[in-house]
Formats: sequence, C-alpha cells, structure tokens
Amino acid sequence: MKTLLAALALLALSVASATAAAPPPIAAFGTTPVINHVTLSTDGRLLASSFGGEQVSIVILDRAAKKITQRVAFDQKLKLRTMGFVSESVVIAVFSITRAEIGDSESKSEITAVFALNALDGSSRQLLEAKANNRIVPASASFLSRHGAAPGEILMSALVTDNAAAGAAADSASRALLSVDPLTGTWRVVEKGNRLTSNWLVDQQGAVVGRVEFYRKDQQTSIRIKEGDDWRTIHEFTDPDFDVIGLAADAKSVLAIGARGGERVRLWSIPFDGSGPQLLYEDSKYDIEGVVRDRYDQSLQGLRIGGLSQPVYWLDAKAESRVRALEAALPGRNADIVAYTADGRQVLALTESRNAPGIYYIVDFTTNRAEVVGQQYPQLAKVPLGTVKEIDYVARDGYAVPAYLTLPPGVEAKKLPLVVLPHGGPRARDSGRDFDWWSQFMASRGYAVLQPQFRGSTGFGQKHELAGYRQWGKLMQDDVTDGVRKLIADGTVDAERVCIVGASYGGYAALAGAAFTPDLYRCSVSVAGVSDLVEMLRWVENRGGTESPAVRFWRKHIGKTSDPDVAEFSPARAAARVKADVMIMHGVDDTVVPYVQTEYMVSAMKSAGVRYELVQLKSEDHWLSRSPSRIEMLAQLERFLGKHLGAPTP
Repeated sequence: MKTLLAALALLALSVASATAAAPPPIAAFGTTPVINHVTLSTDGRLLASSFGGEQVSIVILDRAAKKITQRVAFDQKLKLRTMGFVSESVVIAVFSITRAEIGDSESKSEITAVFALNALDGSSRQLLEAKANNRIVPASASFLSRHGAAPGEILMSALVTDNAAAGAAADSASRALLSVDPLTGTWRVVEKGNRLTSNWLVDQQGAVVGRVEFYRKDQQTSIRIKEGDDWRTIHEFTDPDFDVIGLAADAKSVLAIGARGGERVRLWSIPFDGSGPQLLYEDSKYDIEGVVRDRYDQSLQGLRIGGLSQPVYWLDAKAESRVRALEAALPGRNADIVAYTADGRQVLALTESRNAPGIYYIVDFTTNRAEVVGQQYPQLAKVPLGTVKEIDYVARDGYAVPAYLTLPPGVEAKKLPLVVLPHGGPRARDSGRDFDWWSQFMASRGYAVLQPQFRGSTGFGQKHELAGYRQWGKLMQDDVTDGVRKLIADGTVDAERVCIVGASYGGYAALAGAAFTPDLYRCSVSVAGVSDLVEMLRWVENRGGTESPAVRFWRKHIGKTSDPDVAEFSPARAAARVKADVMIMHGVDDTVVPYVQTEYMVSAMKSAGVRYELVQLKSEDHWLSRSPSRIEMLAQLERFLGKHLGAPTP
C-alpha cells in the first residue's frame, strides 16, 4: 500500500501548502460541482460524470484510451439528481423537472424523469412511455434495481393504469413492478400491486419477495411477503419515522431504521416469520442516519452514525480497510466509496470534508495505484479555506447545543463579524462530512460562520429532535440566539456586526431572528424561507388534503392553524418589530415553500416601513440547483453583508 499512500499524501500536501493572496471569485463557490455523480462501469473500463454549468451534460471517459468518447447534453430544464452504471455500458440517470399544473401556472410540482444512456454510442432515451394497453402516470416512475427479470433489463417501479381509466386521477392507478429494456425502452409488467403499494422488495435475482403498502386513512404501513399467489402480512406499524430500507442480503428478513420509542434511531430486522422487529444495532449516543450496502449483493457493510463528526461504524472488515487506507493517505478528509467493479479490484472514491472540496479517485487495490479523476471545485484546490471547529454551548435553560463554527483563514478569532447560518428542515441537520460551499464562501470573505444544530435537528438522539417539535420561534430560535450570545461573550464575535442568514427553515429562522430578537442582528437574509406559518399550513392542506402525510408532518412539527402561537411566531405577522435591514431571495419555481410566502413578508415589511431588498431567482427551485442562481445569490449576499457588517477588523 506504500505506493498508493505516498502518491495520495503527496497530492494532499501540494494542495494544502498552496496560498492565495486574494479570496477566490464568487463562481468558484457558486458554480455547481464541475464534475459530479461520477460512476464506474461494472468492468472498470468506463467512467461517467456529469459536468456542471448552465446546462447539464454527461460525459463518458474510456479509461484505456484516456479520452472522452461521448458527451450528451440534456434539456436545460432537467436537473440531474443521481446516476449510475447498471452494466458495462448502460448508465441510468434520474432527473427532476419543475412542472406547472395544467390550468394553474402558480401551482407547481417537482417530477421525476429517468433516462438510460448507452455509453458506447451516446444515445439516450427516457424511460417509461405508454403502451397500447397501459399508460404510466406522469412523474411516477423510479429506478429500483439493477437486477432485471431478464438479461440486460432493469427493474422499475411505476404507477400504471389501463386505457379505460386513462382519464382517472393519478391516485386511482396501481403501483406495478416493471422489467425495462433500457436500450429499447420496451417494458413489461412483472408484478402488479394495488393503489396502496408504495414499494417493492426484490432479491438479488430480481424475484419479487414482498411489497410495502401504505394505508393513508389510518396512516398504517404493512409489510407483506409473497407466498405463491398470496401475500402474507409480517408486520404493521403507524410510526411515520420507521423507515423500511429493503431486504436483508439473505432475503429472509427486512431491514428498517427507527427509534420505536427508544432514545435513538436504531437498526432493526423484521423476520418473515412474523415475530416482529428485532434490534440489530444501536449507537450508545447518536442516531443511525443511514446504512452502507454492497453495490452487488446488498450485504450490510456499515452504518452511518450521527453526531457532529458523522462517523461510519463498519461491519465489513474489507470495506473498512479500503476506506481507512484512503483516509490515512489524505488526513483531514473523509472517504466514501461511491462505486467499484464487479470483481472488487477497482474502487471509485470521493474524498472531502467541510473545508476540503471533493476530489474523486480511482484506486486499484491489486496494484496499489491511484489516479485522480477530477475535482468538484477546481478553483478552490489551492485556496486556504476556513477552519471548522466542532463546539457545544449551553442554552439559557442549561441545554447543550452542538454546532459547527467556521473561522475565516488568516484572521485572529477575536471580535469577528458573524454570520449565523441555521440549517433547513428543520427535521434535518448540517453535514459533518461534506464540503460546505456556502459557509466556506462567507469565511473566505472574512466572516465567522456559526451553524447551530438546534433542538429539532436529527442525528443527535430522539430527545434532541423531539425537543424541537412545535418550537418554531421558541426553543429552536432560542438555541440560535444563545449561540450568538455565547460567541459575543467569549470575545470571538463583535456584537455590533452580526447577521442571520438561512434557507428554507433557516430562512424562517433568519426572519424570526429579525422579528423576535430585533436588537441582536444588523441584517437578516432569508432564502426561500417561510414567513407565515398559518398560511404555510393552509397551503399544505390545500395541496394534499387535510389528512395527508404532509399535513400530519407539518402539524406535528408546527401545530395547527388554530393554535395561537402559530400565528404569533409568524414573522410576517410581526414585521413591525423588525429593526434590521432584510433581504429576501426566492426561486419562482419553488415547490416546497411557495413563492407567496415571500410575498406575505414583503407586503408586511412594506406596510411596517422596514428596509428590505427582494431578489427574485428566475427558473429556480427550492434547492438552488442551478449555477446561475447560486452565483447570483452569493453575489447579492456578499454585497449585502459587506454593506451592513463591513470587513473584519485587522
């Protein structure tokens, strides 16, 4: 392993030792990763990668010839979400696209489009299309398995209805398992479900073993196993946070993660004998946030654990040794194996950390040789970036709040201007493993950045998450406020130069900070934030029905429209209290937080005489998926922060 370790360590040293006199341009952070979704063919001969920019393209690299052999451009409205080889030459790419409802241009939804790409000739086609006797409900198809019911085919799950019901609503269709030829687009039904079927359980040979059904009225999920022509229920539950993740490798039980009333999210096995969930693993302190499974046989290789560092608990010694070798060669970076050949000899890895942009490598563990595939943010390769610290601070009620603190490079951590950056969700968290382009951009401009994992954040145990329920504007906001005050008290931050910035729930927190702690912040920036909780709840109810899972989720996390504090802690209804300057940026194609939420806040601020700026992001969704929007957002943010916080004190 010495050759591999020495080569990678030398590269890491060359990157880390470089310096830059001036901060990098905005586009260096705002451009979506130059290469992304990199994947390796099953025989290791071909690489596929997306190229960022205004229009998504997928390129194929022949490793033996050392040249790009195919470049396929897709409609600029399509946004690539994931892709992977399913054979030696076929790539499946999953896109999304924003679509306005027929007859209502203001009502939009994000739908999925699945494409197959022939890496040998560059041809591509969208899967699935209607047949003579059936039709696919638009946006219903999803890629399920590389194991087909016939050679060269793949399995896909889709809502299907016959022509007699073609005019019926989408919820009248039934979910079916289809075997699809990705090169011709032809498909056939392998197994029919019903309108309650939400997922399929398929073994390594492509045989249907079971299915998952969801009863919307009772909010009940059932796991059913196929026995001949019959289906036997082995387990039922109503916990919406108990997630079925698929069959175990031996196809004799089902794997799931959830707390099931415990203190942390745990890993469970649900045997076919109906004996109920059996605990497989739980961490002593944090939640299990996900699993690592073998690409080919689906065996369980590791568990992704929560906490600030988000380590992997390895179950497979061989998989662990490969990752450890990469991380030892590149100290300060996390390594994730994203693809590997069928014989296991060649591995494609992505290495990164919160302050180290991603680099893809191919490693041949039989020859101990490594080659660099490419860098996600090449303009940042030789740029000193902010130092990230994992901290805890004590909130006003004595509760310990974990957080990330990013300090600007080359500046003493004393009396710094601060940007507090609450994450979205709020049932989410900031990543402790991935490169954070947003916080690093602000650090490159001289700002300290605080990212509190306030109550309600996932990954830190059930007590921490549940403590945030129905605490919008209250305990969750107090946790953010108290983090700022802690940094002011210890001299890290200048009390006169603090701004709060966030997106989605973080955008709400930014507006709430301005409204409910008006003397703490010089400015507030909301990106796609919620401003009126009552109207947000009504929008969700109108969109999915009063008893939909989405409505139940929002009621559990916020409350009901009739609850007094739901209205009380809506920033749009407290705009008169705002003293800081406010900037709102919002994509007009947002399907998660409707643009009207920005209109509510703007109208309220205008009436209250609040100083504000509005930036409308054209053709942009909730996640800032496009480079032009990210660049514009960062440019506006840089100008706004500079105006109100100024440069750091030398």
